Amino acid sequence: MSSNSFSSELTPDPLLRCIVIGTGIAAMAGGVIAIAGLPISASWRSLWAALWTIAGCYELKAIADGNRHYQRLRIEQDGNMQVTLTNGCCMPATLSAGSVVLGSFAWLRFTAENGRRHVELFRRESPGNKDWRRLQVIWRHLGAGH
Repeated sequence: MSSNSFSSELTPDPLLRCIVIGTGIAAMAGGVIAIAGLPISASWRSLWAALWTIAGCYELKAIADGNRHYQRLRIEQDGNMQVTLTNGCCMPATLSAGSVVLGSFAWLRFTAENGRRHVELFRRESPGNKDWRRLQVIWRHLGAGH
């Protein structure tokens, strides 16, 4: 007797993507403000603030680039993932450490086969996430196996 494949398809929410980028910008600004208050010379504060900003911009660019390259994510019951790219092709991906699935939100970190790293915030109430309950079931089973 064969069993049906059990999977969850998730579509990113553009609003959540904007929120992630916006909070990243706010974190960069907060870091610069914190660095500005350090009791060190102004030249060191300027250097550290510049390094902090460069690192933050690099990370935000990586997130934005990843967002532009895929449009859907499918997670199978065994943890295998497929990323649907914007050109319609599919590519295997691997779930990365730091991913979290809660009752209403999920923060997924994954790496596509081409080496591109992605992070995505999903919300249960998003229009493209009708498989939210399946995601939670898959996540529980994945956690039990590790």
